[in-house]
Amino acid sequence: MSYRIIQWGTGSVGTHALRTIIDRPDFELAGVRVYNPDKVGRDAGELAGLDPTGVLATDEVDAILAVDADCVCYSPLGGSMDGGRSAVEDISRLLASGKNVVSSAHEGLAFLGPDVDLPGADSEVYQRLTRACRDGNASFFHVGINPGFAMDLWPMLMTRLCGRIDSIRVAEIVDMRRYESIHMVRDAIGFGLPAVAQTPLDAHFSQVSNSPYYLSMRLLADAMGLHLDDVKYRRDVAVTDRDLTIAAGTIEAGTVAAMKMSLDGMVHGRPTILFELIWRVTDDVAPEWPTGDSRWLLSIDGDMSVESEVTLKTTLGAGRAVSLAVATLLLNSIPTVCNAPTGLINNLALTPHAGGYLSA
Repeated sequence: MSYRIIQWGTGSVGTHALRTIIDRPDFELAGVRVYNPDKVGRDAGELAGLDPTGVLATDEVDAILAVDADCVCYSPLGGSMDGGRSAVEDISRLLASGKNVVSSAHEGLAFLGPDVDLPGADSEVYQRLTRACRDGNASFFHVGINPGFAMDLWPMLMTRLCGRIDSIRVAEIVDMRRYESIHMVRDAIGFGLPAVAQTPLDAHFSQVSNSPYYLSMRLLADAMGLHLDDVKYRRDVAVTDRDLTIAAGTIEAGTVAAMKMSLDGMVHGRPTILFELIWRVTDDVAPEWPTGDSRWLLSIDGDMSVESEVTLKTTLGAGRAVSLAVATLLLNSIPTVCNAPTGLINNLALTPHAGGYLSA
């Protein structure tokens, strides 16, 4: 069966998705929605670095709504910048027009599914998207690396090997030396700042339920039938003893070059689901912490000990492996979402499916 797909957004994830839609034999590109005026009217193949497709990019939403398509891959850059309001507006209109939607735009939508208790979510969003699905006889699914796979679906599947479980620990390791935005690396996250400096990241995690990692923890806990009594957050940092040059600029001696953020999910008064986010700009600082890039480590302790690892590496030679992984998570879900019952779907409700395709 062939599926007609619209690609919404051509940022990092969107460009990977666009290229895959064009290359994949069971997909047909039906339309492309762009934001940059310089991309309007250009062939989708050109935007993806491929041969012409005959499909021209547009920034007119009404034109996209008028296109006959089975599904929209909704992955605009910065889809959660306004708290997700524009994403909810777009997705609602797409669903009501009769198009299924898979999305990576706003992490807060990842928990949406049939009959779920939404942690801190706006019930109006839930009701609005539910109505849109009903009006268009369509389905909606949000997925990403976190939430969506590495710290929820993956450990969830591995627990099927276990009996008694004492604890689950998942660590994410990210190397940020190639990130080019000094605003993101220094001002938002805190690399290159004194160890005692407060950052927007600290404010974000001070209300743990605002974090996409909390959503991953909730999905995992719900799948296991566990109630989280509390989630405790802490941040440890390590400083460099010399100046470091990275893509975003200089990390001066005596400032933060590695950090470990921990979220301890408490069950029955003890830490049971443990998340660690190890982000760094050099492997030389805090070498006792795990190193690598786009790497996740899983450890389950109980009557069965489970140790597992996922490391992502792309052979495309450009861009982050995580961006490609998010694009393929979205696209691989499309056949299942298109054949699912009408409504909201999350990883607890989505029918298990495989992914990828064989080259000709």
